[in-house]
Amino acid sequence: MTRLGYIVSCVSAFVLGAMLPLRDTHAQSNTPTRMYYQISFMKSKPGQDWLKMERDLWKPIHQDRINGGHLNSWSVMAPIYSGAHPYDYITVEGTNSIDDFTKLDYPALMAKAWGKENFESRSSQTTNARDMLGTELWEVVESVSRSR
Repeated sequence: MTRLGYIVSCVSAFVLGAMLPLRDTHAQSNTPTRMYYQISFMKSKPGQDWLKMERDLWKPIHQDRINGGHLNSWSVMAPIYSGAHPYDYITVEGTNSIDDFTKLDYPALMAKAWGKENFESRSSQTTNARDMLGTELWEVVESVSRSR
C-alpha cells in the first residue's frame, strides 16, 4: 500500500502542477527588441512660454499615442551643460516600431486632442512659441540597461 500511495501522490502532484497556470514566467528570446527614437530640435521664441505650450498642447497628444500602444515614451529635454547649438530644447519620442513615426497622421491626432474648432489656434500657438529646426530618427543598435 505504501508503494501505491507513493505512486498516487506523484501522479496527483504532476496532474495538479500541470493544471495550474504559469505566472511571472517568460520564454527567453534571442531576438532583441528594436528601439527607435525621434529627436526634434526646437528653438524657442522670445517672450514665449514654450514649456507650458509643450505640456498643454503636445503632452496630451503623445499620452494618447502611449495609451494606444504606438509610443513608449515622450520627453522634453533642456540642456544643462552644452556647447553652442542653434536649439534651446529637444523633444524625444521612443517606440519599438518605425511605423509609429513614418505612418503618423498628426493632423488627425491634433484634431482629436484639441478639437477641430481649436485646430488653427493651437497650431498658431505652437508656431508662435517655437520653431522646429529639424528632426532625426535614430535606431538603437546596442545598449545595456537595468532590468525591472
